[in-house]
Amino acid sequence: MGTGHASAIVSMTPRTTMGMYWKRIATLSLAFLLLPAVGRAQAAALTPQSGIDPDVLRKAKEGDPAAQFRLATIYRNGEGVPKDAVLSASWLRKSAEQGIPNAQYDLGLCYALGQGVPKDDAQAAFWYAKAADQDQPAALRSLAFFYLEGRSVPRDARQALALFSRAAYLGDSESQYQSGLALESGLAIGRDWKAATEWYRKASDQGHMRAQFHLGVMYENGEGVPQDYTQAANLYAKAADQGYSPAQFSLALCYAHAHGVPQDYAKALFWYGKAAEQKNPSALVNLALLYINGQGVPKDETRGYEYLRQAAEAGAVDAQFQLGVDYSQGFHGRPKDDKEAAEWFRKAAEQGMPIAAYDLAMVVHTDPAETYFWLGVAIPRLKKEMVDQATTLRGVAAASLTSEQRAAIDERVRQWLSDHAQP
Repeated sequence: MGTGHASAIVSMTPRTTMGMYWKRIATLSLAFLLLPAVGRAQAAALTPQSGIDPDVLRKAKEGDPAAQFRLATIYRNGEGVPKDAVLSASWLRKSAEQGIPNAQYDLGLCYALGQGVPKDDAQAAFWYAKAADQDQPAALRSLAFFYLEGRSVPRDARQALALFSRAAYLGDSESQYQSGLALESGLAIGRDWKAATEWYRKASDQGHMRAQFHLGVMYENGEGVPQDYTQAANLYAKAADQGYSPAQFSLALCYAHAHGVPQDYAKALFWYGKAAEQKNPSALVNLALLYINGQGVPKDETRGYEYLRQAAEAGAVDAQFQLGVDYSQGFHGRPKDDKEAAEWFRKAAEQGMPIAAYDLAMVVHTDPAETYFWLGVAIPRLKKEMVDQATTLRGVAAASLTSEQRAAIDERVRQWLSDHAQP
């Protein structure tokens, strides 16, 4: 190579190249800093590094409502940019104010959840109503729940059902399910099982697992449709496969009792287990019974009673009562423990089990005030053959109390019975 070439090579060493690079960066940075503040923000937003399509950003800033909604979605989901709920809500408002129904619904949701804006049910209802006026299904459904719950609007079951129905006719599966639920329960306009089954069927056909379960219950009980255990089991299976624990429990019952399927304790055990994984109280009780009785599994009372305790902790009233009995008597390998027994009897009594209230009174018999109270709770709901004995025992406890104490406890009993009135 000639000298000229050698000089050129020497002039382009890494050090020289880096020096030119940083000089260029410094020049660009200085130019950027000399831009007005707003200009700097616009320049940053339009650079490719921002992750936002410059065309979307330009159109949004020019007032295009579709672009504004798209930009709100980008910031909400963090599509190529950091998630920013405040910016998302700001762009949603711009789009919503121009009448885009999805933006109006999403802005209502922001207010309902307090995402990017202060939580405000009144504003949520306002924007849901705007979108509902344009038959946006999710907005119709959300506004229906507001009327059902009385959130910033008057509680109005009829209006809720009307809104659910509008969304249901538009194909919204959750609203179809809610319409079925309202008609099955008699909410607002009276019970209509046949109409309920039709809405459940429509939602079920879209894969709505709770609708599949409720339609299965209708077939099992012959409500609104001819009784059909096979159809019920098929619907339970569809919902069970989606992980819905009440359906898993019901399908297990079908296998345990040969309702619509051949009796199969192994499959019953499988589905009880699936529901029990989700702490379904009834499934835990039945799973306990399978192990205690050795049905479909080797008999294992230790494991069975452990499931029974889990069921009690999950709120199964029968399991709570059984634990109370076990601790009060020292049954099934449990130590005799009146304090533990009282705790479980109390839990069962508070769920409306009168015999648990009676047994609780027996456990706390050394405290006449508590005995007098719990017998007072039990007597109105006890079986006839137990009432005389309970009344006699309450009289014994009353003898240890003053008239003022008895009056105060009687008032407590009245209040308790009112608070725990049976539906």
